[in-house]
Amino acid sequence: MMENHLVKPDSRNCKRPREVEPEMPDSPLLSSHEKSDSPFSDYSGLFHKDLTLEKELNDTSKEINLMFFTYAKILSERAALDASYINEIDGLFKEATTIENFLIQKRELLRQRLTVIANTLHK
Repeated sequence: MMENHLVKPDSRNCKRPREVEPEMPDSPLLSSHEKSDSPFSDYSGLFHKDLTLEKELNDTSKEINLMFFTYAKILSERAALDASYINEIDGLFKEATTIENFLIQKRELLRQRLTVIANTLHK
């Protein structure tokens, strides 16, 4: 009966000796596990933020491309309009040159007739 008294009460109820059990909750190994869980949640938050940012950038890029397309279309239309104005002005210059040549010919014919009339009156 005395033998039972000599056995420590802790070792009787435990499956393994107390020295082997890790009792340090603040050990570097545990804190590194705890720290690794936290950054993963941070990374998932960052990943979500990155996806949101990427979506915003894609949407913004689409809007900018649409504005560039619209601006390019307007510039193209203006260039076509300007070209049509240039063609119209060229046509007007050609018509004015034709009218000017016609009037020069008419003036020469009129001068010749007046010269004939003047010569006839002087005789």
